[in-house]
This record gives sequence, structure tokens and C-alpha cells, in this order.
Amino acid sequence: MPSVSVIIPTLNRPELLREAIKSVLQQTLPANEIIIVDDGSLPPVDAAKLKTEFGSSIKVLRNEESQGLAWARNQGAIAASSQYVAHLDDDDLFAPKTLAECTSLLEADPALELVFVGVEGFGSDSDYFNKMQPIGLARVIKQGKGREVKPDLILFSKNLLEGLINQVPMAFQRVVARREVWERVSKLRLRAYQKVANLPSEAEAMNLIRGQLRDSEWALYAGVVCTKTALYNQPGYLQRCERQGMSSQPANLERHTLQAIKIKTQFFRASLSMQQFKNWKRYIRHSLAKAEFDAAYYYHHQGKQKQAWIHWWEAIKTRPTLSYVKFGVRLLLAYHALD
Repeated sequence: MPSVSVIIPTLNRPELLREAIKSVLQQTLPANEIIIVDDGSLPPVDAAKLKTEFGSSIKVLRNEESQGLAWARNQGAIAASSQYVAHLDDDDLFAPKTLAECTSLLEADPALELVFVGVEGFGSDSDYFNKMQPIGLARVIKQGKGREVKPDLILFSKNLLEGLINQVPMAFQRVVARREVWERVSKLRLRAYQKVANLPSEAEAMNLIRGQLRDSEWALYAGVVCTKTALYNQPGYLQRCERQGMSSQPANLERHTLQAIKIKTQFFRASLSMQQFKNWKRYIRHSLAKAEFDAAYYYHHQGKQKQAWIHWWEAIKTRPTLSYVKFGVRLLLAYHALD
């Protein structure tokens, strides 16, 4: 029977955490260990109480101060002892057969490195989420040259990054992976940050991997590292949609946009100096230019023309295209209209 470690980072959500744990315990394939990473909760997660309630498979790690979701995930993965690792946010749930279905795919094909898990939203804001997810999935499957081998299984080879480079749908941020594959992908990301920032150690580089969108960033590095992956195209991961999403408020949307640029800039700089990225330089450069252009478009429609000009110029410097030049003309006309 395959062994699985489920890692659940948590911060100040004790009741939702209990729901997440219950969904793991209700799996048709039991997890060997459930690693709770308490990322600075106040009061701290009560490890003894959780073990009494849920059993000996519960392990609790504690950060006295919050280190961020990416750090907590990595911390849990390092502590994992099982053949496979899966990640679950503390406010989300697994469908009952998720671990069994995903590990059976990995067990059946030793060359398969990881399985992405289909996502379905639940909660008061789930309608829009569930409407948009299939659109994003279809785009990735087409651009990443995914091959449907049966209705609930899509296989990807070395072209996956082409599909993910501009947008990473939620399903590609939820994975069940061989532990050594998780380590390989995470190691490349750390080395990329270390090299770009010219830091003496990977531990110092880890301090840079904070903030939003880190699950989507990890997927990009997986696209560089992995040559065979799969999408389990069933709702195996149940995501809570209760106004906690990035785009529920304008300020969050702006932070989301700027963080995407930050991540793409790092990815682009790594591609200029690391051999592992040599086949992807063009795609990464185009993606960074698009992220800058998207920011310019956003700021233009927010009436923030100075910021729009700054990001438009970065897009042009990165990849001058006719469409970007035409948008620059629009910005110029808008500027003169204000005079």
C-alpha cells in the first residue's frame, strides 16, 4: 500500500483546521501522517488535543512567528517520511477518494512524477470560481499539449510549461507528488533565488519566497523540472470560496498583479543564467512582458496613468510588439486628453 504524508499549514483557523483533518481521515486510502505546520497561531495549535481527537497520525510543527505559506509547506515536506506528499490548505477539503486515485496513477507508472488535482469550489462565492476554472483548464491543456487518455486523466510531457506560463489555474496548484520530485522542484526554485540574488546559502534564499501566488510559482518550476505529469480531472480538491480570494477586493487585485510581476521577473532572471531554463527563455520573456502589459492595462483603467506608463515601458523593453506599441498610443492620447 502506498504511503502518503498530507501537509496542512495553518494560521489562526482552529475550527476550519479540524474540518480539513477530518477530510483526510475520511480518505479511502489512509494517510500515514498528517503534518500540521502551525505558522504562528495564537493561541498555538494544541498538538496533544489534536492527537487525542484524531489519532497518532497527527504531527504538529510550530513556528513561533509566521513564516508564510510557502515556508510552511516546505517545512512540512522536509519533515515528511512517506513515499508521496500532498498539500491541503487549512480551510479546504479533500474528496474521499483523492489520495487513492492520485497515488494509484503514480503507482501504475513509475515515470509519472506528480499528479495535479482537479478543484471544485464550495461556499457562497463558488459559482464564479466553478465557472472560470474549466476555461483556464482548457487553455492549459491546449497550450501545454495535454493528452486525454480517459475522461478524468490528462497526461503532459515536456510542454507543460507552455500552458502554465501565463496563467496557473487552481488545479495546477494542488498536487500529489513523489517526495523526491517535490524536493527536486523546490530545490531548483531555491537555487534560482540564490543565484539571482547572489546569496551564500539556500536557507537565505528561502526568506525571499514569501507572499502571494507561491503555489502557482511552484507549478512553473515543476514545468521546468518534470517531463511527465498528469491532471486528475475530477473534483478531488474542494476549495472554500468565501470572499477570501485574491480578487475579492481592488487592493487585493492590485497586490496580485504586482506579485505576479515579481515572480515572473525572478523566473526571467533565472532563465538568463541557469542551464535548466535554456529551452524556455523565450516563453518566460514573453510571459514577463505580458504581466507588465496587464499591469499597465489595469492601471490605465484605474485612472493611474503614471503607473500605467511605468509598466507599459517595462513591457516594451522586455518584448516590443505592435499591440504593445498601439496601447502606448492610447496612453498618450489619454494623457493629452487630461491637459
